[in-house]
Amino acid sequence: MPGGTQVQIGATLLHSNVLFMKKQICISGFFLIALFSTKLSTAQSHCNPKDSIAIRKVINEFNDAWTAKDAVRYAAVFANDADWENAFGGHKRSRDSIQKTYQKLMSQFTTAEETITGIHVFCMSPDFALVDIYQTVDGQKLPKSGKLVPTRHLRMSDVYQKINGKWQVKVHRVTDLRERGQNQNNVNQTDSTKNN
Repeated sequence: MPGGTQVQIGATLLHSNVLFMKKQICISGFFLIALFSTKLSTAQSHCNPKDSIAIRKVINEFNDAWTAKDAVRYAAVFANDADWENAFGGHKRSRDSIQKTYQKLMSQFTTAEETITGIHVFCMSPDFALVDIYQTVDGQKLPKSGKLVPTRHLRMSDVYQKINGKWQVKVHRVTDLRERGQNQNNVNQTDSTKNN
């Protein structure tokens, strides 16, 4: 039955080739889906011009209010139910509690010079954007001792939400950025506060 063996081998090879082709088609399909998804997410990462301008206005008001030491203006850029956290773990929820905390913080920043070194805006959807603001702070004082803090390099990462057609800060996080191997921004924890 040599002919039967050849048919069986031929059928096995044909089955192997079909499986190989199915795998190739699946891999190609996954590749195309991944490519298409990447194209979509890349296209969605750019804000439309109207939203881009509106978001930049909120960023400017946030910074202007901070510089002017105006707690009411500062809090006004936040959503009513905003979530706020600073680099020292101070955590507040609501525009009112953010405003009260801001008033307490101002004594630490009366001699501080703050310089924005970069702003990145990433629109995640028509109603949500991630905003990273990079900043250098010189001359900040510790709340209890009044000692000057070494120069700080910060990143404020905010989630902006369009609420009733108006962009507002929904989530605010401050992170101290440290160079690898240096502790220049570490402060005495007994002197730090959960308010800065």
